[in-house]
Amino acid sequence: MKRTIEVGLGLIAALIMTAGVTATSLADEYPSSAITMVVPFPPGGGADIIMRALGKELSTQMGQSIIIDNRPGAGGTIAATYAKNAKPDGYTLFFGNTSTHATNQHIMDLKYDPVVDFSPVSSLLIIPHVLVVPADSSVESVEDLVALADTKPNGLSFATQGLGAGGQILGEQFSKATGKSMLAIPYKGGGPALLDTSAGRTDFMFSGLPPVRSFLADGTLRILAVAGPERLSIMPDVKAMSELGYPEVNLNFWMAVFAPAGTPSEITEKIYKELVTAANSDAMTELVTKSSMRLQVNGAAALADQVKSDTKTVGDLLTGVGLKK
Repeated sequence: MKRTIEVGLGLIAALIMTAGVTATSLADEYPSSAITMVVPFPPGGGADIIMRALGKELSTQMGQSIIIDNRPGAGGTIAATYAKNAKPDGYTLFFGNTSTHATNQHIMDLKYDPVVDFSPVSSLLIIPHVLVVPADSSVESVEDLVALADTKPNGLSFATQGLGAGGQILGEQFSKATGKSMLAIPYKGGGPALLDTSAGRTDFMFSGLPPVRSFLADGTLRILAVAGPERLSIMPDVKAMSELGYPEVNLNFWMAVFAPAGTPSEITEKIYKELVTAANSDAMTELVTKSSMRLQVNGAAALADQVKSDTKTVGDLLTGVGLKK
């Protein structure tokens, strides 16, 4: 019996040592070939430009090519479904966001589970949103916009980037906070929505700041406020909605890196460390600042909490306005 116990203990010790060596080997040997980053946006957009710059930094650091695979459409679900079916070995990553991992599940029948089918790696970017009105509108402040609602029998109209997009979530929050009737008009993307808003076909819009900047330069849109708890350093004179009495009008639109579920934690942790280094490079810091975005590289646990929190926030709001499937 004693001999059997000794052999058993020896075997267990050997297995533990082997597991440790295997885990170390995985991290040490990764990556040994090119890594594909699946992006749910078309080439040439702000997010795509950021990802290509990040890929360049990661390629230099890790000694392997980073391939950007653009798969736009259906609110990011095409790219997400493709990525979740990839081999969980760290060689396919997904550039997810608030829509793919918090919103879409409430308004669409998905072929993926945002939590079960993905391993969070790290958040990466925050895109600040702003409240804009046509430049030739008589509305000069948020107070003016709320007052305008009382003059319209059917309430205000606001453009959104699509059903359930960040602009709609913020618009519905604004409607609820003010108690005013506001009609969401979904477009096929932020570009057309901004064009119609600048032309005065809708009363207002909540949009990510990056695509708004060209309209500001053309003098066709005016910013009334920043959607969120604080002002932006790049436009310190523009007040935040929280300062104006609407703290509930707040939803961070984030972008983050995920891996297919089952990807070894040793590999996702190594990717996270590489992301931290790349994100803090001078080139990335300068590009992100120019793009009116904000870096936020917080790791897997923080990203998992963000997904959980936003899923509940968005779900509760969509249920309240009758948009949840």
